[in-house]
Amino acid sequence: MKGCKKLLAVLLAVLMLTALTVPALASSEEPVVITAVTLREEDANYVDSALYSQYETVEFSDGSSQTIDVDSQTFVLVIDGTVVDLADPDNWTADAELYVIDKGNYDTVEMSMNSANWGNFYFTGVVDLEDGVYQADRSIPAAVSGDAEITDEGITGGEINIDASYISGIYIYNEDGSHHTIQDVTINSAGLGGNDFGTNGGWGTVISVAGSAEVDIQGVTVVTEGPLHDGIWAGGSSVVDVYDTVVLATEAAEEYGFTAYSYDKFIIADEPLTDEEIEAYGISGEYYAEDYESMFGSGTHYYYYNDNYTSNYSAPMLQCVPLALGLYGSMRACICYGQATLSFYDSLAVSNAWAVLSTDSGSGTLNGTDTIGIIGEVTDEENAEVTATVNGETYYINVYDTTEGSGYITYCDGFDDNFYGCQFYAPDYLAILTGGTFDFTSSDTQRGYGWSDRTGFMSHGSAYTMVVSHSDFDIADYLFTVKSTGAVDITVEDITVSWTKDNAWGGVLFQFMDNDDVGTDANDLEMDILDLTYEEYLANQADSSDSASSDASGESSSTGTVKTVTIKDSDLTGDIYNSTGSSNNTTTKDTYDGSTSYLSTWTTSIVAITLDNSTITGVISTSYAQHCDADGNAIVGQFFFNKDGQPIDGTEENTYDYLTSGRVLNTVAYNGIGQIEVTLENGAVWNVTGTCIINSLTIGEGCTVNGTVTENEDGTLTVEPLAQ
Repeated sequence: MKGCKKLLAVLLAVLMLTALTVPALASSEEPVVITAVTLREEDANYVDSALYSQYETVEFSDGSSQTIDVDSQTFVLVIDGTVVDLADPDNWTADAELYVIDKGNYDTVEMSMNSANWGNFYFTGVVDLEDGVYQADRSIPAAVSGDAEITDEGITGGEINIDASYISGIYIYNEDGSHHTIQDVTINSAGLGGNDFGTNGGWGTVISVAGSAEVDIQGVTVVTEGPLHDGIWAGGSSVVDVYDTVVLATEAAEEYGFTAYSYDKFIIADEPLTDEEIEAYGISGEYYAEDYESMFGSGTHYYYYNDNYTSNYSAPMLQCVPLALGLYGSMRACICYGQATLSFYDSLAVSNAWAVLSTDSGSGTLNGTDTIGIIGEVTDEENAEVTATVNGETYYINVYDTTEGSGYITYCDGFDDNFYGCQFYAPDYLAILTGGTFDFTSSDTQRGYGWSDRTGFMSHGSAYTMVVSHSDFDIADYLFTVKSTGAVDITVEDITVSWTKDNAWGGVLFQFMDNDDVGTDANDLEMDILDLTYEEYLANQADSSDSASSDASGESSSTGTVKTVTIKDSDLTGDIYNSTGSSNNTTTKDTYDGSTSYLSTWTTSIVAITLDNSTITGVISTSYAQHCDADGNAIVGQFFFNKDGQPIDGTEENTYDYLTSGRVLNTVAYNGIGQIEVTLENGAVWNVTGTCIINSLTIGEGCTVNGTVTENEDGTLTVEPLAQ
């Protein structure tokens, strides 16, 4: 009779919360349990968990049933203090607690992209705060255990355990700037998330803050497992300050049956496919068309899928990181979105894939002070490469290299990113920039530090300002890779760089190059790039004469751009190359005939380098850059890359893995497009280690160039090392 009483108590709770008519329970010694759940009819084909709120009817073993209005309410099932899957018959036990809660103010929130096919995504939280008030009718107190205090001001203490496939953890929203505190709470969240582009928060996010709410997160531990499942999400114009907090995120994609993208399941096309193409892809002819408008442009996408394919995790943006970035994965530990301000102090954030402290689609602010960000995993003391103590607890972390995982620490796409005394460890990139401002420097107590098994900072945007100062770096290949044709401003001051690998393509402080990102859809696994031959590269000098011109001073026509680089108070060993004009993106893999007629209109790209009280030991030159394989062999012509290098559509001999992105060999050369101006000030020294070609050289008083300079017929300068 115990189980019957418990379910009765729960149903009475449902009655109080929703004023629904509760079915009478049979007077039987047998416990009343759930026997079936039913989706609303029009959603019967969609069974993925992000649409869990479409469950309309629950049937019970006594023959009764309960139906709710799924437009305004949702069922939530709790067992032993944990939110679990309502649709799983293994959870239909006598000790299960069934709740009906209001969807509250979030039932019109749609994913910002690709919502047409999948419908609205609804947001509820175990702890739900709106307009300065704790919303008991939209919360699940049974999922909060321990000594927890929940008030209108927030939550202090206790533990929350949830399946993120069915509910978020803590959800805070207001438009009046109400202040809340989340303190000394441990949150364990596992399951499939949704898509972290939601207008008011990512589905499945552990802590979501939206609107103009102001929130302090103090001494909190967030453990999140499963794809598309952010630990902390700040959006709208909210202000979120995070102190002495730990976020540990694990992708676990295979465990949750998550496949980000597969050619045999889902094809995205810009035009309707022909019958021949449908047959070649091995998919059905079923599709839907959706108009889109995003930061990348507008148009129509055609989504083709197999008859038995119903996953709503196929939204191209952003169910996984765009492979165009030279990355893979489906987990971001923390996100700052819109115009929000998200700040971390003395905290630790770890993700084993994609990203740790990311931004997206806005112009807010992301800050970090004395905070550690790592792509890796928690391990034991014996196998730890980093040890961190946060809020009195010691954590041992295994840092991933490129053989173990993929990801970056932070992103800047129009935000104001500021990191003071932070330590970043990543297999691929410490940071990626497309716009905004970026500052990586010391705090009041320590210098900044970065370790990357590939590249320090990668950018493929324009009009950003970047300062990296008072910091130390251990880098495998490139400190900076700049894939932009537009103007940028980079300042380096008081830094040290140690090279951890001796690759044929590495040891480069700055690599300015053509953008080898082809496409931005997260699931567009075909990245096709046309590398020019050396002869074609040199021929571009004549081809580009109509669009850009230069003289010995490096002055260019109005069609060109200037990237300014200032290196101050640093003693660095490494090379600097401007290889713009070496290759070209193309989407014509089926029709490419080897000619140069597919090349873009070239414009001059000047890199203006100033050495200020600094010493550079290395080559500074314009160059011809060629992508290369993992053995350092140049790749000629058009090639493709995907996550693992498996053959794509018959291109077995010319398909490489994602690490090919941005990996180039440099040959000193000049084609009239990529140019370099060098200026030495305040006692600067350039120790020339190899042949260089530059467009101008200005040597200030007290400065030294340890090399010989020769003027060439085309107005360039060749700089050679001094004879030994």
